[in-house]
Amino acid sequence: MHVCLLTAGRYPPNGRVRRHAEALHRAGHAVTVCARGVDEPDHELHRGIDIERVADDSLYAGPRGVLDGVRYALRFVHPAWLRAASAVDDEEDVDVVCVFDLSLVKTGLALGERFDVPAVCDLPGPTAAVASDPSRGGRLRGIARRVFQPRWRRGRLVKRLTDAEWLVTTCEEARAAYVRERDVDPRRLSVVRDTVAPSVVDPATVSEVREELGFEGDAFVVTALADDSSGDSLEPLVEAVARAADEAVSLRVVVVGDPGRATLDDLETLARRRLAGGRIRFRTEGDPTDYVAASDACVFPSEPIDPETVVPAALYEAMAVGVPVVAPDTAPIRRVLAETEAGRVVDDGTRPLADALVALADTETRAELGANGRHAAGTAYDPATDAVRLRRGYEWVRARPESGPASRFVSAITYEPTS
Repeated sequence: MHVCLLTAGRYPPNGRVRRHAEALHRAGHAVTVCARGVDEPDHELHRGIDIERVADDSLYAGPRGVLDGVRYALRFVHPAWLRAASAVDDEEDVDVVCVFDLSLVKTGLALGERFDVPAVCDLPGPTAAVASDPSRGGRLRGIARRVFQPRWRRGRLVKRLTDAEWLVTTCEEARAAYVRERDVDPRRLSVVRDTVAPSVVDPATVSEVREELGFEGDAFVVTALADDSSGDSLEPLVEAVARAADEAVSLRVVVVGDPGRATLDDLETLARRRLAGGRIRFRTEGDPTDYVAASDACVFPSEPIDPETVVPAALYEAMAVGVPVVAPDTAPIRRVLAETEAGRVVDDGTRPLADALVALADTETRAELGANGRHAAGTAYDPATDAVRLRRGYEWVRARPESGPASRFVSAITYEPTS
């Protein structure tokens, strides 16, 4: 089977697309990813997966680019991705098309009709899918997106998901929202989680990261993931660090992500005012996974973009390396941490977060929670289970049943928790 994956983001940095592609490749299928390219080769073979990139800097340049932009704004079908995928099909017939961004859903459906193949969509929950709009292309493109792709227009795209042969989403709560709110047929809807296999952290990586941060060797190091976080959610983190330092004297925090220069300046000022400046570092570049792996705990300062249907992928990554997590008390996160006992959920406010940090300063407590997370990553949250579910789903899609319930494949398209 030859599967063509479409993403408006970059590949391989996009973790969800990468896990999807690699699972299909391991199952013996040919995979081509059509992705956005930023100073990257137009064509590349990465770990056995073909990558065709649409160059971002020329996406809307010249007469053809301008015309592409107009057509996309009017129809939500992107000519550049149509051309890229059509070129892929010319070289080797595509058997299934899969889309990872709501903004490309109509493009994927159009390609499915053009190639006469099934179209699959892999999206987060409906609210998160509508809200997700990575900032790309600078100020002018941002203005154009707000004018031509307002949330109400993007919301209408969700209705087209019923035209897809199969919809994949990230957690049980997201699946329930699609069935309850968007009338998606549950027989054509599956959960494939962002799970990660347990791994052992390279001590050299830990030493390198901690040395770069300038933290003492015996420090209690916490990574706070700040991407998609606002100043309103990060200020309580700084306040909590200052409050917890009275009892957790070795506490050191690195805030990873780029909330914006103005927000960073305000946070640094607040940290100095609260006498926590020496305890907190800010890093806007680098791989967050390395910082998490080198930490003793991981904090999610703010709720996901849709708190009712999202489990952050980084939560599974922390579990896999045995790092306990502290996260907002949302239904999906509460369920995962209750099942795995890999961390703690906290209510809003400085005090609950400070108390959680103090509790995790105890080495035995965080060792137990970390071991629980690593164990779960190899059992109930084993990525091999999700890879099998994905493979079986594509088998069902390839069969393309024309009528009646897909009883022979129901186990592949209905989420069944593992134990």
